[in-house]
Amino acid sequence: MATRAAREEEVLLGLYNSAAHSAQKEAWEADRRSLEQVKADQEDELRSVRKDAYQVASMYAMFQSVIFSAVSQSTQLNCQLSWCSSSLCAAVYIAALLALADKLKSAEDLRQEIDETNLFISALNERLDLLYTLGTQLDLDIQYPRRQLSGSSKAIGLRFLLRPRSLFSVFFLTSFSLLVGLFSSHVLCEHCSRCW
Repeated sequence: MATRAAREEEVLLGLYNSAAHSAQKEAWEADRRSLEQVKADQEDELRSVRKDAYQVASMYAMFQSVIFSAVSQSTQLNCQLSWCSSSLCAAVYIAALLALADKLKSAEDLRQEIDETNLFISALNERLDLLYTLGTQLDLDIQYPRRQLSGSSKAIGLRFLLRPRSLFSVFFLTSFSLLVGLFSSHVLCEHCSRCW
């Protein structure tokens, strides 16, 4: 009787440790490791894009400050030359807004890719849990979800600008431009004999 039970146990252990299931387990674990590396790379790239966005905003603020101080310290400028500082402010604003929008869009795309990678890692973890639980009873034809780009990435348009951080950035650029523009006009009028 003991011999028969031992043979049944050997058969069950052999089935549980089948070559196909062991190979699948190794493949899924390798996939999980590679996806975790991809996720780490994506997170590094996201940090880099955010850093670039902050640099664009700080360079913009510095340039507007230069215009601000140049106008405030010059007594030779008057209302007739106000178009010069205004057009310079507008050009810098548009360039900074486009550069910042590009960085914000890249950051949104990377966040979406990180979310998708997290979904695949979760699906792989579920498969591995099932493999540990069910052993050879697990149907190996079941695949974890294939990577699909969400439809939102194609139809996202300017929705990425509606995130709080993006709205704050656009508000910062706009308000700073208006402040410099209004200040420039005020100072130029002070130096203009016709405005007195």
